Amino acid sequence: MHRPGRPFLAALLAAGVLTACASSPDTAGTVPSTVEPGTTAPTTTAVTTTEPATTAAPTTTVPPVDPDAADIPDGECATIAPGAVGFRNDTDARADEYVAIGESTEGRTIWSEHWGATSGPQVLVVGQVHGDECAPAFLVREIRTHPPTEFGIWLIPTLNPDGLAAHTRRTALDLDPNRDGFDLATPEAQALMAETLRVQPALTVHLHSPYRWVGAHNGPLASQVAAAMSASVGWGYPYNAGRVQNGTLAFLWEGQELVIPGHQSVLVEFPAMAAGESPNPPDLTQRRETSVADVRWIARRMRVALYEVFDEIARGSADG
Repeated sequence: MHRPGRPFLAALLAAGVLTACASSPDTAGTVPSTVEPGTTAPTTTAVTTTEPATTAAPTTTVPPVDPDAADIPDGECATIAPGAVGFRNDTDARADEYVAIGESTEGRTIWSEHWGATSGPQVLVVGQVHGDECAPAFLVREIRTHPPTEFGIWLIPTLNPDGLAAHTRRTALDLDPNRDGFDLATPEAQALMAETLRVQPALTVHLHSPYRWVGAHNGPLASQVAAAMSASVGWGYPYNAGRVQNGTLAFLWEGQELVIPGHQSVLVEFPAMAAGESPNPPDLTQRRETSVADVRWIARRMRVALYEVFDEIARGSADG
């Protein structure tokens, strides 16, 4: 199997813009593109060189229809329990910008949506990594219905649309995307690294289930945000998000450190909201399950806690 790994990152960094890595057809990268309002989603074309690729200037007009709707399956998450929601946007809210950041193994476009202010700090939120983890959809929905005003969020609703469609933890290549931070053997992991380079976020928030805890990675900002989000729901002091320490396997937040040295991340582990959600995680002893109402409450509280920290940071930057 072709493993672009660090050469892929080197190509991104050398180009200084988003480019796709030279790779075999089954793992070829894709050129990110923006969507003009009122048009259908563009077809993403695989690139087989590392020459810099240009994209159209971002649009600030809200599209009448979500360009990413066709690429985000409902899957089992939308109906896994009464009152559950999926990762597709079922609200009247529209992001101010949609960027196609890659393509899944089965050809679904992977999207990033921008919500909130274009100036000030920008936060990257990865809504779903494992396709059978459903509870994070409530925080994705919270961001869409209550976008920030003092800072911006780049939201990747699902990094693994193939897994979401099949309700499986792994990608269509049968690989765990959250162990692919260094090898970048999956186009999904490649898309996240490319988006990290493009956005240069102050922080990335990775959403998962079903363990019911919050973890910080790599610095004081991550610790501050993780502590605020954990305290908001009464979970106590946050954990360390951790490192894999198993050969070349690495969490995605470890891979982001190769893109932005010292990059800080927060890991949020929601409890599951149904027996069918993440039934066999790596550590079954940590699995927790609760009600849909509880997950909805957790998502709302955590969204408020995240916003409070970054609202203060944004105001401080403006005053300075």
